[in-house]
Amino acid sequence: MKLIILKNNLLEGLTTLEKAVGNNTNLPILRNFLIQTEGNKITLISTDLEIAVKYFLSGKIIENGKLTVPFFIVNTIAKNLTSERVDLETKEKKLLIKTDNYEATIQGQDPEEFPIIPKISNQDKFFKFKLATFKENLAKVLAASQYSNIRQEINGVFFKYEEKTLKLAATDSFRLAEKTYNQDQLESNFEKISFILPLKTAYEILRIPDGQEIIVFIDANQVLFKTENQEIISRLIDGHFPDYQSVIPKEFKTELRINREELIKAIKLTSVFSGGTNDISLKISDNKKFLEIYSNSDQLGENRYLIPVKLKGEPFSLVLNWRYFIDGLKIYQTEEIDLGINEADRPLLIKSSNDSSLFYILMPLKS
Repeated sequence: MKLIILKNNLLEGLTTLEKAVGNNTNLPILRNFLIQTEGNKITLISTDLEIAVKYFLSGKIIENGKLTVPFFIVNTIAKNLTSERVDLETKEKKLLIKTDNYEATIQGQDPEEFPIIPKISNQDKFFKFKLATFKENLAKVLAASQYSNIRQEINGVFFKYEEKTLKLAATDSFRLAEKTYNQDQLESNFEKISFILPLKTAYEILRIPDGQEIIVFIDANQVLFKTENQEIISRLIDGHFPDYQSVIPKEFKTELRINREELIKAIKLTSVFSGGTNDISLKISDNKKFLEIYSNSDQLGENRYLIPVKLKGEPFSLVLNWRYFIDGLKIYQTEEIDLGINEADRPLLIKSSNDSSLFYILMPLKS
């Protein structure tokens, strides 16, 4: 194999592969990446057996071929090259890197030892999204997620498509976010489908550089995300996502409308005295004109902050995890947000009057 490529193109490809490079000591081949030519394409591939990333690299192909080489070594070299043109050549099981002022020979391995990347057999059914919008909405629901060692089924984003509407949802059992796509915001020829996308894959999608569109193909237990110069192939989580519809409050005893930015600043300020559970207390002031946010520590002190609110309904008092509260507020960009509240042990709902397609609910802490 002989190639001529530009350093920046090589770096972009290696950066794309980085998070999918394996570190399994029992399978050292996973620390490698595969470089190969396919027709008129130069393809870079990495995998950790859970997820695989392909990047289609721009460059000139002089001779076809393929080889697998250690990712860390090639990546370190590429980051420090000073010349724009890079010549790559394989001889037996070695990769030669040459520029006008640098040469390196890297010991590789038989490319046939590199894991076979599974293919999606059925690409007739698909979803198609605008990439930037898809990433933005995926990030919103990811705000309610974190890894669980106990419940594998919540270690992912739930996709549910039916009646020409797609819902994305994520939860860590303490909070939940849901985003709804209507039929004018996506293209699909599925009739009905649901699956759980692993969190690692979801975060890998957020790393894709903005482009025109992303196409999604789904097989029995795997999914393919395809853009102009990149593919992500991932296993799906085997399990049933929690039936969360029953925990979404439909009516509220109290509804608040409040300035979002001021609320975030108030939470950060009062959190200085929060305890190990990140707890802050919220209640309505006696004159019903302010939301009072309070925290205290026996060792450090206490503080409180008053924010003007528009109140509808009854006064309330509850305790929240301030970090989770801020996570929910940050998924909105509106000046004001609405809070829906019931009992002190029932979920609080955050929503925007300007966007009914998105909500975030948070379980209070015990007083």
